[in-house]
Amino acid sequence: MIDNSYWTCPPDREVHGWGEYTITILRPPFPTTTDRSTITTIAELAPHDPARARQVAETFGPVEAVLEELPLVTTVSDFPATRADLDIIKVGCWGNIIGISDPALADNGNECPLLTETEAFHQRYPDARIIGSVSSDMGESHSENTIHLPDGPMLHYTGWDSELWELTGDPRAILHALGIPPESLAGQDAEPDEEDPSRTNWHAFGNLALGPCAPWHFEPVQMSAFRVRHTKDYTTLMEEIWRFED
Repeated sequence: MIDNSYWTCPPDREVHGWGEYTITILRPPFPTTTDRSTITTIAELAPHDPARARQVAETFGPVEAVLEELPLVTTVSDFPATRADLDIIKVGCWGNIIGISDPALADNGNECPLLTETEAFHQRYPDARIIGSVSSDMGESHSENTIHLPDGPMLHYTGWDSELWELTGDPRAILHALGIPPESLAGQDAEPDEEDPSRTNWHAFGNLALGPCAPWHFEPVQMSAFRVRHTKDYTTLMEEIWRFED
């Protein structure tokens, strides 16, 4: 295994905690329905393109260098067991859809790396719907979610369990831009709670912008995996965020 990084702890150090950390970029054409039953898998839209995935990995903000291309994996979440696993990112390119999973996006509410990287993608792909979702538990649960729509509103949520949350943006403006009547979500998992946004499932809300094109937690489809060297700043953040065995 290649170990060429800024870490100060060894690669076999055990990780305590778990996380899911994804960014999805959906470029036109956009789905005309939010019904995921209209397709069987995302793979029906286009097969995964490994060469393009490597290009995305090499230009992704938290990555300083791609050190090794690993065998293909799927979109099913796999939680890191050792520090070395935190150097593995996954990238899927399925036609007009790009999916990225990187442990460096986990946060404690102070740095907001997901917002930083989705804003960068919004500048790079101004015609895209860009959805970010991070959930992590290193003893306490924290989540960060972003939505960027082309020529439209954005939304950012960060919070710890049911307290210390911050919401920027208007969920109703997002629904209006997507053409979704707020009343149609009544009683659904994606319905925003205006009185207490910490009770909203922001991952499900973000998936409204992806509809049947959301690649995560659906049918497993192939994507690429890479062992990378994260930048010094992102490595320092991961050493602060992730819990390691003493």
